[in-house]
Amino acid sequence: MPAMPKKTKEAPTKSDVIRSMPNASATDIIKKAKSLGLKLTANHVYAVRAIDKRRGKPGRANKSSVGAGATQLRSSAIKNPSSKTAFIRGFSSDTPAAKVVDEGKKAGIRLSKEYVYRVRALARPQGGGTRSNGSNRALLAGIGSERDEQRFATLAMEIGLVRATALLQRVRQRLLE
Repeated sequence: MPAMPKKTKEAPTKSDVIRSMPNASATDIIKKAKSLGLKLTANHVYAVRAIDKRRGKPGRANKSSVGAGATQLRSSAIKNPSSKTAFIRGFSSDTPAAKVVDEGKKAGIRLSKEYVYRVRALARPQGGGTRSNGSNRALLAGIGSERDEQRFATLAMEIGLVRATALLQRVRQRLLE
């Protein structure tokens, strides 16, 4: 069997160029690739970064954390939001959407006022009616759907166990009145 020829130094692949510049903008990476004789598009840069993010490879560093001017954040201020929605929900509902968008920009999160309004609309409870005394008895009896229980558990995890316990205590007091 003939011996395999030794590999000579190969040119870097497109993905290697993208991964070698994790904090650079897509246009900077495209310029660098062009100087190496590679043809890249911005979509290719974003696709490689998305794949790396899914695989858990280190990627682009965050530009900054939430700005110090976020005075209208709730007490459990979100320093590293897990999503845009979590970031928006970190503000009180009476905070103007423009202020939320500005704070998002400072934190490196791209938002629009329309998106803020949509997240807030979906966060509001549906139905809008208040419960009568008869339904208070149903609540005391523990009657509720499985969906309600899942929503409750999700909310409790979002706000934390200590705060959820304190809120439950207040609800118990109101129901017993």
